[in-house]
Amino acid sequence: MLSVILIWLYVIVTTYLIGYGFISVVLAFSTHGNRSEKGRGKAYRVHFHDGYIMIGIVLVTVYAQVWSLFGGVSLNSHIFLILLSCISVVVFREKLIEDLRILLRIICSHKSGIAYFVTFMFMAYGTASGIMHYDSDLYHAQAIRWIEEYGVIKGLGNLHVRLAYNSASFPLSALYSMSFLEKQSYHVMSGFFAMILAWECVEIKSIVRRGYIIVSDFARLAAIYYLFGVFDEVVAPASDYFLSTLVFYIVIRWLDLYARHERSYVPYIFLSILSVFATTVKLSAAPLMLLSTIPIYRLMHNRTKHKIKVFFASVIGAISVAFPFFVRNVVISGWLLYPVTALDFFNVEWKIPKGVAQYDALEIKTFGRGFTDVATYANMPFSGWFPKWYSDLSSFNKLLIILDLAAILVYIAFSINYIIMVVKSGTFDTKKNTGKVFDINQRSMLRKGDFFAIGGTMIACFVFWLVSAPLIRYGIVYVLLTAAVICGRCVTMIQSGLNNQKKELVCKVFVALMILWTAYKAVHLVAEAEKRFNEAYMVNQQDYGKYEVKSYSINGVTFYYPTEGDRVGYDPFPASTEDLTGKLEFMGTKLEDGFKNSSEK
Repeated sequence: MLSVILIWLYVIVTTYLIGYGFISVVLAFSTHGNRSEKGRGKAYRVHFHDGYIMIGIVLVTVYAQVWSLFGGVSLNSHIFLILLSCISVVVFREKLIEDLRILLRIICSHKSGIAYFVTFMFMAYGTASGIMHYDSDLYHAQAIRWIEEYGVIKGLGNLHVRLAYNSASFPLSALYSMSFLEKQSYHVMSGFFAMILAWECVEIKSIVRRGYIIVSDFARLAAIYYLFGVFDEVVAPASDYFLSTLVFYIVIRWLDLYARHERSYVPYIFLSILSVFATTVKLSAAPLMLLSTIPIYRLMHNRTKHKIKVFFASVIGAISVAFPFFVRNVVISGWLLYPVTALDFFNVEWKIPKGVAQYDALEIKTFGRGFTDVATYANMPFSGWFPKWYSDLSSFNKLLIILDLAAILVYIAFSINYIIMVVKSGTFDTKKNTGKVFDINQRSMLRKGDFFAIGGTMIACFVFWLVSAPLIRYGIVYVLLTAAVICGRCVTMIQSGLNNQKKELVCKVFVALMILWTAYKAVHLVAEAEKRFNEAYMVNQQDYGKYEVKSYSINGVTFYYPTEGDRVGYDPFPASTEDLTGKLEFMGTKLEDGFKNSSEK
């Protein structure tokens, strides 16, 4: 646990400083990043306790991916990272000192400071030990080690096809694994993402001050439920945890902007770029980028020269986040988006054979539907696999799916009503709208449109997951948020029709039930954690699993594969799932030259 805390503090400092420096530079060129027309000279202020950190996380991940293209992500990458952080300190020292004073004042004078500290320690304990994800010992650990030692290797997916499942989370995990200390490779970043989300969930306490419920409160409740469920699993560097916590964070922050009638386009742009980042963590987040329609409309409506510049700068920012991910894909597998074979643009020597990629894609889809026989079930119609898939779900997950389907029907009804209201109001009628500032009714319609964009995006994510690879672990975030966002909107609409006394009563009942439920979950969680307590993990984090292996040799290099099953963990290295003698060739004479498949010759 101590090792987790120390690394997290280092992560917070480096990402905060880099994020702060970047935002300060960006906002220095913007005179429109404000909340109101009257305050145009004031820059939009990022939610300091995690906003700069999340922006820094994106930048540092891109940095790690770019570094991996030229060599191992190890000690040298940290030297340059610290140098960048120091530059930020020197250039923005006065503003940083002011923000540090504000932060310390809040921590010392508000109970919320204690809540954030307790949350930090609680999540650090969960990250120190727990249940190692099966796939982490299957390929996550090996993928991270390849990045630590070599960066990116041509045709690495030919050694182990799952190593071609490129995720931006792996270079980030490699960067902060501290493997160069030669003690162990720490895997603390999935827990860090969970901790950031937990910090965001602490803000649910604002219900008491606010006196009424908003939609993001329901999203936070869904996130709390998720965090309780994965508390003993975030010790593993699985991309599922990175993605789910990131999607929860994005949607919660977006709903907060919606609730406070945020008019600046700056935070929406940041969240849109964060959605692009989420897609580089796992491709199932691709529909989340539909949320970018909100800032795009805000920028393109009543276009000015400045807004057009901001729009293109935002596009360049999104491309910059995604570009290293695509390059790594091509180098590792020869495909732009492995195992998607429809995008066949490169004819490189190390390319994973098309048949292998296609079978892998079918295997993912079949496994997600709850079957293992690819030949029989891969192309089965929806009516064929859905009943069996649904019957295998837990009772609670079955209820969630029903709520999601009901929420989709409600959303359709709301959408029809909204379209009728838009047509009547003439909000998007170019003849009525002369390009001047919208009146109150039109602004109200646009605000409602923001909600429909958020709800529609969650439905798109849910449907995309359901028809592709609907393993509940892959898409639990979409299952929870689709119901939470739309049903939460229904509750807030009903609440708005109540008088103040009834509204206050509803709020008190909601808070009471939330406290009781959270207490119950916490007690249950502590009881389960106590059973697995190991004092050794209070200092060092639980390591990857250990397995018996056999070996084989290619070009004088020893490779390892498991004696039983298909997992090898972090050590030994390099490893595959089976003996690849006669199936794998070196691209050159050395390991770092890369691999090519020779089985189809």
